[in-house]
Formats: sequence, C-alpha cells, structure tokens
Amino acid sequence: GAGLLAAAAASALAADPGVFDDRIVIGSVLPQTGPPSLIGKAAVIALRVWEKDVNARGGIHGRKIELRVEEDAYVPQRSVQALKKLIDVDKVFAVLGTSGSSHLLAMMPTIEENQIPALNFAAVAGAHFTPPRKTVFNIGATYCQEINGVMKHLITSRKLQDAKFAIIYQDDDYGADVKCGYDAALKALGLNSTIAVAYKRGAKDLSAEVLAVQRAGATFLLTGGIITETATMLKEIQKNGMHVVRLAPHPSHLGPVLALAGSAAEGLLLADYVPPITDTQTQGIGRLNALAYKYLSADEVKAMNRYSLTAMVGAQLLESALQACGRNLTRVCLVQKLEQTKNFASDGIMAPLTFGPNIRQSGTRPILIKADTATGKFERASDFLDGK
Repeated sequence: GAGLLAAAAASALAADPGVFDDRIVIGSVLPQTGPPSLIGKAAVIALRVWEKDVNARGGIHGRKIELRVEEDAYVPQRSVQALKKLIDVDKVFAVLGTSGSSHLLAMMPTIEENQIPALNFAAVAGAHFTPPRKTVFNIGATYCQEINGVMKHLITSRKLQDAKFAIIYQDDDYGADVKCGYDAALKALGLNSTIAVAYKRGAKDLSAEVLAVQRAGATFLLTGGIITETATMLKEIQKNGMHVVRLAPHPSHLGPVLALAGSAAEGLLLADYVPPITDTQTQGIGRLNALAYKYLSADEVKAMNRYSLTAMVGAQLLESALQACGRNLTRVCLVQKLEQTKNFASDGIMAPLTFGPNIRQSGTRPILIKADTATGKFERASDFLDGK
C-alpha cells in the first residue's frame, strides 16, 4: 500500500500552485491608495466584474476564478513584497496586473525565478519585453509607440508639416519614453523640433517651461505630463493666449485632467490605445459597462476609466488561454496558449492581439482621443491607427 500512497501523494503534488478541483487562484498587484490608486482601483473594478461574470457563466471548465488583490501603494519595493506574498502565501497560479512600469521591472526576478505567468496591462515599457521574458505578456503600446503613431497621423492628416514643434517632458524614464515618440515621429517625417524643455518630476509651477515654448514660437506642443502637470500646462497655455495644437500621452486621458484644467482642456488631443470608456459604440465597452451596472455600485462604476478597459482586455485574454488548456491546467500550458494568441479580438476595446515565440508585447496600434469640456468627456477622434 505504501507505493499507492506515494503515487497518490505525487499526483496531488503534480498540480501547479493555485489550481484546485473547483477553483483557480489568480493574483494581482495594483495600487489601491494615494494618487496612483486612480489607476489601480479602476483596474481592480474591471477585474472584479470579470471574476463575477466568469463565475456566473460556470467558471473555466467547472473551476471558479478566485482573485486575490495585493496593494503596493505604487512603491516598487512593496510591489515585490506583494508578489512574494501572492506566490508564497496565496499560492496563486498566475498574475493579472503588475502595477506600474518600474514596479514590474522590480518584480521581474521573482516572476522569472518562479516561472509564473504574468499579464501586464497597466504600463508597458521596452524593458518589459526586450529581451522577451518567457512568462510575461504585455498588452498595449509604450508611450514611445503611441506618441510616434499619433503624431505622424496628426501631422500628415492635418497638414502640420510647417508647424513649429515643441515638447515639455518630465526628467525621468516616463519623460524619456514620451520624448522618444516625439523624436521618432519628427525624424520619420523629416521634421525638426523647435524646442524641448524638461521639468523636474513633482514640479507644481510650469509657467517658465510654457513661456519658453511660447517664446520659441511653437504651434504644436506635446504636453508630456501625467495628470496635474498636464492640467497646469493647459492653464498656462490658456492664460498666455497661445494658439497651439496640444497633444498628451494616455495618462492624461483621465477625468481629473478635465476637472483640474476646466475650459483650458477644450480640444486637447491624446494618444492612447483604447477608446474612451464612454464610447458605447465600441461593443466591448458597452458590454463592460452593462456588466459593471449589474455587479457593482454606482460609485464603483463612476470610478472606472481607461485602466478598466486595459484590465478587461487582459482578463479576457487570460480567460481565453485558460479555456484553451482544458481541465489539465498547468503554467506551462497557459504560457504556451498565450504565446499562440493570434488576432485576439476584445470586441473593439483594443486592436487585435497577437503574440509569438519571441513576441511578448501586442496591442500597440494607437488611437486619437479628444477632450470635450462641454460634456466633460473624452471622445474618439480616429480609428485604430497603423502603429508603424
């Protein structure tokens, strides 16, 4: 009988962590406090909607999804601690949501050491997929990619070749990635930058930077802020009576920018890779909103934003790969199915996703968004553009 017991014990141990007869445990590391919680909370809301929806549909081959969310307060060291808790204590099968860009880089050694499948839908940087990491899949464009695509589209479609181009950017990795897109677009079109002005991260007063751009005679300005910086720049531009085409990267595609900037945000253009959350013409967004109203409170629905959309795409992609593995679910199978993803459609929330043996980033085709201060909303101003 000892042999049978040993065999039974071995088969019990053979299952990967987080896979039980009746459930699959999925982990998530996202900020839930402080200003960055605007990102994390919106993402978790969509993940909760997905969890409830999957389970209402009977789960994945009879297994319910159990989502464990860990808060990291947007501090890389805490992201690592949160991930280790999910792996060691919660025994999660996979990770859906990996906080910010530098946070995922801090978590990479732990992810690789444990060979845990991880889906990043919140902040994509080149270092996340160059070189490709076996178990890490990135959904969405880098700032460099989205700005490059949208700027080229704007300049050619609106015949802005004679514009005087300027950028105000943050003196960190984020700013460098935004400037990368600006430089790439101008280079591709054989144009030159008139002025590039860096500001210190955390700066509250950007009047000197905006004035420098005005004095340089700029007619096109890439406002490379996040939320408060973008609003501050827009108000300065308005105050100075400047007539410039203003473009911002996707972190400014959030309600607080409109609230803080007021009328100064009118007509602001934004680069993103998901349409506005209010764009009900997009089937996938209409469906998410309907499910949100079904499962959540009105306040939670109000807290949804673009990060809810990218989270939902990540969740749908994960579900599709889990389904493809059948009942015999392993991490190796999940990674293999994710890697075999071809033209995965999220009902229009993002351009179709395709991964491959050495391709660990997809969904890079950008879209142009426009701010409408009369309605207090963003609207889509283009279809998905060719990301090249």
